[in-house]
Order: sequence, then structure tokens, then C-alpha cells
Amino acid sequence: MKYISSHINNLKLCFFHKYRNFVFLFLFPIIPLDSLDTGKIKYNGTAYDLETGNLLYKDFHEETWENGRHISSIITYKDPEGKTFAKKRISFSKSRTLPEFQLEDYRDGYLEGGALRNENTVKLFFRRKFEDSIQEKTIGSGGLSALDGGFDYFVIDHWDELMSGKKIKFNFLVPVERDKFEFLAEKTKEGEYNGKPALYLRLKIASSILSVFVKPIDLVYDIQSKRIMEFRGTSNINDENGKSYKVKIVYGFR
Repeated sequence: MKYISSHINNLKLCFFHKYRNFVFLFLFPIIPLDSLDTGKIKYNGTAYDLETGNLLYKDFHEETWENGRHISSIITYKDPEGKTFAKKRISFSKSRTLPEFQLEDYRDGYLEGGALRNENTVKLFFRRKFEDSIQEKTIGSGGLSALDGGFDYFVIDHWDELMSGKKIKFNFLVPVERDKFEFLAEKTKEGEYNGKPALYLRLKIASSILSVFVKPIDLVYDIQSKRIMEFRGTSNINDENGKSYKVKIVYGFR
């Protein structure tokens, strides 16, 4: 019991105050994924406080495509005044569901990322502040798995199953814990979103104990393009007190 209690407290701190592993996952323009031959796609997300509706920040995405493959992305985070405060780089060259990435927040030095060692192992690394040392660990991905922006492609790879109402259980790799956790992705409904046919999904942690601390994330996807249009849940970006924002993020072209 002592071990379980300690582990839960640790997860509460990491997930609730530094829940940095989902917002940056998603890839959002209107055109279908896997449809561009070669070139770049630029788009942005606008994050609003879930309770007040106040603008919190924007994230600016730039995808690079080569020969019909999404090779990499750069995401730049800017505050309401337009100042860049964080940046993330993602590479899909080795894997589309377990991409290599690094996110750095310039305000406090927060750093996290992952590097694929082979098909089944990933090095996860993390630093909370500038003055801290980087902690890292290589773990096995194990079965169906996703890391960072790879979740978007995980959804696409299992699109028909999700549309049919099947619950998909998978491992999500969490750099801040240097570990993986079981999550469930499931359809909540089909409907319209801004006049477009939409698939509504919910992402939640599988453990009933950990679900007390890790709240579900609700996602809306364009059925035609399979691009996400809205995100509701805990942000990967912190406020001035180091706590993650609760946000609604709406996506569109620049």
C-alpha cells in the first residue's frame, strides 16, 4: 500500500501539474493526412481557458512532407502578445506512431522528449527546470503504443475501428515519468462541428485509480480529412505557477 500511495502521488504531480504529453500530439489542417506529395503545411491552434474563454496562447505548426510522407514538424508556442516561449521539434522519419521529439519551454527550462532506439525500445528524457539535470530511461514500447505527435497517426491507423465504436487500448509513453501507461481511446458520438461531419473521441487512462488524477481529454475530428478540429482538456502548457492550463483549442489555417 505504501508503494501504491507513493506512486499515485508521484503521478498526480506529473500528470496534473505537468501533463505535457497530449496537446502537441495533433496535426490539424483541413486537407487529408497522407495526401500531400512534397512541401509544407502551416496551421495554428488557438488555446482558450476552458472556464473563462480567455485567450491563453497559440501554437504555430509547420509540417514538412516528402514523397507523400510526413517527415517532420516544428511547433512554436506564442503568448497573447506574440512572444515565443516554447518550441517543439518532431521527426516521423523512423516511426509515425513513435516519433522522435524534443519540447523545450524557454521560460523555466522544462525539457522533455523521446528517441527511438529500435522498433520496440524508446529513450525517454525529462528536465523540470534549467538548474535540474536531465533524467532519462530506455523502455520497451510494448504492443500498440503512441508517443507525442504519434497519437494522431495512431487514431488514423485505427480509424475504422474507432468509427465502429470499438474501444482501443494502447500504451502511451510519458517522458516525465520515463514510463508507459495504458489508455483507452473511444468514440463518444458522431455529429456536426462547424457544419462538418465529425467524429467525437474521448481519451482516458485505463486505471480506475489513476483516473482520479488524470482527467479525460475530448477530441473532435473532421470525418472527411481525419484532422482534429478541437481539443478539450489539460494543456501541455503551464501557467505562471507551473500548473497546466485547462483549455479548449480550436485549429485552423494561418
